Amino acid sequence: MNTPPSTCSSGKSTPLKKDNDRSRMQSFALPVDPADLQLGDPLPPNDPHAISVHLPTWNDSLGWVTKDPSVLQAMKTGYPRFFIPRVVDQLGRRLARHLGVGDDGAPMMFASRTWAEMFRRYMGEELLAGGRVWGVRWDGGAVDSDDDETGTCLWLAVVVGEPKGAEVSKARRFWQHTGYGISSRRAVFWLDRASFLNRGSCREGHESANEIQQNGFHLDGDTCGGASVDQAKQDISDRIAGLLSDGDMLLRKDDQPERIQGLHWGAEIARSPTWLFLGKFRCNPSTYPRCCGRLTCDRFLYVDTIKVLERVHNCQVTVYGYSYADTERFERRLHNGEQFHAVFTEFTGNPLLQSPHLERLAFLRKSFSFVLVVDDTVGTAACLRVLRYCDVVCTSLTKMFSGKCNVMGGSLGLNPHSTLYTSLREGLHNRQQRQKDVWYWEDVLVMAENCQSFEERIQVASENALAVVELVQESLVVKKVYYPSLGDTRRYDAYKRPGAGYGFLLSVTFKKKEEAVAFYNGLNVAKGPSLGTNFTLCCAYTLLAHYNELDRAAEFGVEECLVRISVGVEEKGWLLGRVKGALEAASLV
Repeated sequence: MNTPPSTCSSGKSTPLKKDNDRSRMQSFALPVDPADLQLGDPLPPNDPHAISVHLPTWNDSLGWVTKDPSVLQAMKTGYPRFFIPRVVDQLGRRLARHLGVGDDGAPMMFASRTWAEMFRRYMGEELLAGGRVWGVRWDGGAVDSDDDETGTCLWLAVVVGEPKGAEVSKARRFWQHTGYGISSRRAVFWLDRASFLNRGSCREGHESANEIQQNGFHLDGDTCGGASVDQAKQDISDRIAGLLSDGDMLLRKDDQPERIQGLHWGAEIARSPTWLFLGKFRCNPSTYPRCCGRLTCDRFLYVDTIKVLERVHNCQVTVYGYSYADTERFERRLHNGEQFHAVFTEFTGNPLLQSPHLERLAFLRKSFSFVLVVDDTVGTAACLRVLRYCDVVCTSLTKMFSGKCNVMGGSLGLNPHSTLYTSLREGLHNRQQRQKDVWYWEDVLVMAENCQSFEERIQVASENALAVVELVQESLVVKKVYYPSLGDTRRYDAYKRPGAGYGFLLSVTFKKKEEAVAFYNGLNVAKGPSLGTNFTLCCAYTLLAHYNELDRAAEFGVEECLVRISVGVEEKGWLLGRVKGALEAASLV
């Protein structure tokens, strides 16, 4: 194992230094040339832990969602919540055979007993081999329960049913909606180094457990609790804390001031500003006090945010729009005595890039005592300041914070002046202590390395995105462009950091379906699920996210033929040339 990579700084933003820094940003991700890629190839190319996959044509995206066998067979990988990595599936089948529970069904693995038990309840015992989940220790022994939530065990459940049966489909929806499955790096580690699986041998290029220990790491099963990993977690947390800082929030009376990045914050925020997690933990109502009943989601949130609340946590969810009339309608229901326990919103929204009435929601949260949770993944804390208006800011670190599209993770940041701050902090601290090693240590080190120069990359990607927007707007085949700089920007600008841009994400609709298809097929960039990659990534968003609910998506303005573009940090001329070629292809339809 190589020396752990240097971790990111404590969050200090470094201004760009014109051309030299732009060249440095572009080194984070060389342009991905689709000429070198085929259907099903990983994105980024040749990365064994890639979390996106190339879908070069519109029909390829359609084939994926309709489960066309020719497309499924070509998939070497996929977004991990939608596609169980092949190495993870291989480990699951090896463990099932080792335990003697068979591998005819679908093996599902979790790094936490709590998550495995949640899965068992979700599925029902009769749908699991043996009616239970199995804990597998690092030495190959099996346990039914363990005082340790994580670290020394992998938790396995084998679903009874045919590979394409309803039972297996239900199990994979849990994996998809929650993100609680294990990572490919953890699976590789077990396959390489667990002696009962490989008799102590290691694959070429990997060190043994003893060699890892000799290099200064403490190894306990697949848990690496060394100082390097702990420091990496702290550095990631400090960076996020710095990004969330407003600089003008008043200190609580019981906090002693402490300086971070030249900004005064309370001691609690300085020591433990964020909580790091794996999966859609931010959507777990048990994370928040009094938050397991009626919820509302502002506008059309990302598909799995709503579904994990409804299907996994059995919450009653009401979806509202971003317009002022929608906010008034929600307010009237509150004044009429209806109780909502939480409001989940995105700033900015995905894929229509709207800005919510955050200040109004903040006022209502104080008056009616609900938890206000803002997902800033698309807007990013590098561009926006939203923490003061809500109780919780959650971010998918998988996206632009990492940028390299090869590791999963997320964070929760708390408003220290929320009336719920103390109870939220206590609950999150206790949960993190129980599940401190759920986020696999190799993934932590990769994330710490990837987050370098996050702020600079956002600035370059925002500049590139604005140039793409200006080009696309000129086309006669384009129906509408969705981007925060367009139209009335007052709601976005109220929260925008001085000097920041409008983000890296845009969506485009066309006057005819054939034009959308021609544009997508003709756009010579990487194409596949996810967003916030250092390389430009295009997707047929509505097909991939809402194919089985197109009518419902349309009710909220999300058209079937919407094309979403996550703009990267490539050289601007290279990128604009690709977009111009796609527009020309669409104009010939």
